[in-house]
Amino acid sequence: MRPLFLFLLLLCFYASGGFPYGDIPSKPFENSHFAIIDSIRIHYRTWDADTKKPRGKILLIHGFCGSTFCWRNNYQALCRAGYDVVAIDLPGFGYSERSATINQSQSNRGRLIWELLKTIDGNDTTKWNIVGHSMGGGTAEAVALMKPERTKSLTIVDGMIFIENNNINVTVVGLVNHPIYKKMLLSYTEHEYLTFNNFRRELKGTYGFLPDTVTTNGYWEPLQIDGTAETVVNLLANSKEIQELNASGLSRFPVLVIWGKDDKTIRLRNGKKLKKAVPSIELKVIPNTRHMPMETQPDMFNGMLTEFLDKCNKW
Repeated sequence: MRPLFLFLLLLCFYASGGFPYGDIPSKPFENSHFAIIDSIRIHYRTWDADTKKPRGKILLIHGFCGSTFCWRNNYQALCRAGYDVVAIDLPGFGYSERSATINQSQSNRGRLIWELLKTIDGNDTTKWNIVGHSMGGGTAEAVALMKPERTKSLTIVDGMIFIENNNINVTVVGLVNHPIYKKMLLSYTEHEYLTFNNFRRELKGTYGFLPDTVTTNGYWEPLQIDGTAETVVNLLANSKEIQELNASGLSRFPVLVIWGKDDKTIRLRNGKKLKKAVPSIELKVIPNTRHMPMETQPDMFNGMLTEFLDKCNKW
């Protein structure tokens, strides 16, 4: 029994959620918007380009336990470069509605995002530049592959990428759905993992240094919303892909992969593996950087991204 117990604790450590102590505010930010997609209330934020004629549209997708907050060092630079920007909170994170039953697979998230973008677009047929970080990098990959005709470009940042999206581990799913083990996971998530100090230490591992209180709160506060822990456990319990996807389809549009050379969360070898599978991908490595280059190296990151987007506009 002991090895199984330790395995579950380790599972909790790497896939956890938040404290169920609050409700979603009606207006988290001045530029907050909400849309109902598949009965789930999705939160997103918008920033307009600093020009009368935008050069394009960018969608930003955060990673695990993240939110629109993780792009705070990037959206202004992207707007100054002439782009309209949308940042989304994935279901169960940030200020989007919690659900303990929604399918959290990359392809189902991709479907939900395209439904949201349909609402945002209206009659606008401009293609989207999709950007995703970490877990959201895999989601961004799925988004682009599911509608290449609506995708201008794809940028993956230290992403949970795939060659084929068949990452379901039947054994893990069975354990997580067992009533006793699920209760253990929820308890650990709520009462151990996301204490403020523990979460701050986790951020230290992704930044490479201990973040200040303001930064930690920016991540931690949305995770206190009621139902976060149940949603995150559901990431493991309910993530069966609804559509088969293959990275070979990435050759249909420009793709940039940005990676922190010293990333210990998702290793650089994953980016190199994707580059080997799809040679047309452009891989850029930021030295002396871990898992969050858009936050810890914003000037370099913003420069790489805007340069890539500008080239895409010429293709």
